[in-house]
Amino acid sequence: MKNREEYRQELLMLRRHFHRYPELALKEVKTSAFIREYLEKLGYELKAVPPTGWIAEHPMLKDRSKTVVLRAEMDALPLQEQTGLSYSSVHDGCMHACGHDAILASALVLAKIAVEEKETFPVRLRLLFEPAEEIGEGAKRMLDAGALEEPSADAFLMFHYAGDQTLGMAVHEGQASAMIGGIRVEVHGKASHWSEASRGIDSIYGAALAVKAMHDLNENYQGEAPCLVGAGTIHGGEYANIIADEAVIQGNIRAVRESDFYELYRRLEQAFHQIEEETGVRIQLSFTKDPVLAFANDPELTDIAAGVGKEVFGSRFVPEGEQELFLSGDNAYRYFQKTKGLFAVFLAGVPGENHPLHHPGFQMDEEILPLSVEALYQMICRIGERTGKQDKEDRI
Repeated sequence: MKNREEYRQELLMLRRHFHRYPELALKEVKTSAFIREYLEKLGYELKAVPPTGWIAEHPMLKDRSKTVVLRAEMDALPLQEQTGLSYSSVHDGCMHACGHDAILASALVLAKIAVEEKETFPVRLRLLFEPAEEIGEGAKRMLDAGALEEPSADAFLMFHYAGDQTLGMAVHEGQASAMIGGIRVEVHGKASHWSEASRGIDSIYGAALAVKAMHDLNENYQGEAPCLVGAGTIHGGEYANIIADEAVIQGNIRAVRESDFYELYRRLEQAFHQIEEETGVRIQLSFTKDPVLAFANDPELTDIAAGVGKEVFGSRFVPEGEQELFLSGDNAYRYFQKTKGLFAVFLAGVPGENHPLHHPGFQMDEEILPLSVEALYQMICRIGERTGKQDKEDRI
């Protein structure tokens, strides 16, 4: 790889382009077209994953013995940007507040580097440009299209950018994500005019007690590892003078341990049953879809990432354990179910701008871009070198 600084301007151009023109899940039409044009100019062959995704490989790399798959997410979030950046989103109510703009830029530059080094690049690199990650649908679409097949993947790599620390890299040893399930709480009461309140059953009051039960559960439940339950939205009623007959809460359960995940659900059911008895409301608790499962980093890939992280970031490489897990999840668990994988996090916090991911004010220090590309490049190369050496030893 050339000096990482030689790619700085292209990384900035690409990242700012994607940031300026974000698109929501399954609507990444112009993003998809840009990616296609960029890769086809480099000679890549692309397989479409409807409606907007791509699986990309270069024909000059197909003779390599090992296949490394790198994922890049494409979709943005339904947020109104509040950063004030000169390249802020031009689309109202849509923003790259989760770093997918930087992920796309890094993946495209890595694709370019692989072509520049096609004579010596040690692996068959397959790039996945995944739509709809934010709504949990992208990975299944990619896998159904053969993302890890023909030939089967030897390693899967994914990476994110985070703003909680400045210019560093973190890799979890072992489990790298949490189990997450969206929940829907329907509170059914009985409508009545407030002048005849005794004839009604107040669903909004029941919903308020349900939210308090969630809060109390977080305060009182001691899990085996980090976990929580939370409400994100609550809607109920249509008229100020009518007792609402229905209120709906939507939220989620998050847990490092599967046992805690289902115990929280069970305790919610118990709490809601008590509210039913006290108020007369009827409460239905359900998952909105199948839970997102946790996944773990492969030990060998973790070892490779640690070696690279220490070389590129020095003391700012951070090995993390279970208690330091963010209670975040990713539909990428589907890839980890089929092959060994690694999830790396590049730390890109801007001092004084401590907004978390998925916040309309989220910013990231672009100094991380050439550093992260160098780290990813080194990891990919070492995966090829180590597995290639192992193959030779096995033949001997």
